[in-house]
Amino acid sequence: CFTDCMSCWCPCIVYGKNRQRFDHLQENDTADPEHGGSGCDADCCMHLALNVLCGFGWVLQLGQRATLRARYHIDGSYVNDCLTAFFCTPCELTQESRELAEEEMT
Repeated sequence: CFTDCMSCWCPCIVYGKNRQRFDHLQENDTADPEHGGSGCDADCCMHLALNVLCGFGWVLQLGQRATLRARYHIDGSYVNDCLTAFFCTPCELTQESRELAEEEMT
């Protein structure tokens, strides 16, 4: 799970990039040519602020994870999403990134 160092050290940036990539796929049905851009956008700032102020950045990931599971028809539950996002933020972000990359390649 920890092969992506960015997910460990800068989860807010990975969250922002994943969010932009997912939104682009939803709107255009094609891969984001900027591959999520810099990741330093409003989504990143919100994730960072929630993490710094109260440790709740994982809550944003929870919604994103549920949306991704629905799009890709991945089995799971809200409880598992919650536990994964809370206890293993880097793994959860890396999984999201890999799912997005898989669709972007098709």
